[in-house]
Amino acid sequence: MAFLLNLFFFVSGISKNISLLLASFLMAASYFTSNHFINLSADRMYMYISWIVYDIVTIGMILLAHKVWKQKLCIAVKYVILGLSLNALLCLIIHIDLRVLWNSEPWWFWYFYTLAINTIDVVMVAALILDRDFLGMKFINHKVKKYFSKKQKTISA
Repeated sequence: MAFLLNLFFFVSGISKNISLLLASFLMAASYFTSNHFINLSADRMYMYISWIVYDIVTIGMILLAHKVWKQKLCIAVKYVILGLSLNALLCLIIHIDLRVLWNSEPWWFWYFYTLAINTIDVVMVAALILDRDFLGMKFINHKVKKYFSKKQKTISA
């Protein structure tokens, strides 16, 4: 839906943000293919690995498309890349828990995983629709850089 909205905005001239259009198209394509090509009732052994691969390939395609079309990453794309990276990390941890360690007892991480994956997906969709820094990523990034530049100066002094 975010892609269709961004396509409408682009065609109607409301927004000419090609970065946003590329990212929302690739996200829609990724979710469409992952929903139609992953058989959840078949071999569940590598289901989480498949999702990790989809997330990594989607990140790669977004970065490649931006390089080909010479587009700067807009804030929504940064949110999407961060969200896909966090999703991949969470899937890796749950895969290790379930398939490597063979844990079958529910524990706090299972609930956290479910909540986090769904929350991250909603944030990515919201970012693609709003294209705003609604979580203050720029502010946090600035503060972290400022903190570490101060530390670096005191270490080298």
